Amino acid sequence: MSGCRVFIGRLNPAAREKDVERFFKGYGRIRDIDLKRGFGFVEFEDPRDADDAVYELDGKELCSERVTIEHARARSRGGGGGRGRGRYTDRFSSRRPRNDRRNAPPVEQKIV
Repeated sequence: MSGCRVFIGRLNPAAREKDVERFFKGYGRIRDIDLKRGFGFVEFEDPRDADDAVYELDGKELCSERVTIEHARARSRGGGGGRGRGRYTDRFSSRRPRNDRRNAPPVEQKIV
């Protein structure tokens, strides 16, 4: 199933499933079409068909809009969205303990 999903960017919000089916006609069997507002995903049965569609349809016009067609990124397993659930949570989290002194200025010590 890897490499079979294609992302459609800059999709006209008026585009329907039938429009997308017609647009990808001739590029192999489509397993699923998932349309959102302004973008969507198409899943092919064969990854080679997805490769061909990305190569040949990127920048073409669909429903009076020039769309971007590229391989979809892998789905996240964590359920996505939300603060603190991302890939870099540990490195860039804003929820550090308040007593964390790594970036504090040096403390001046007086010698008696």
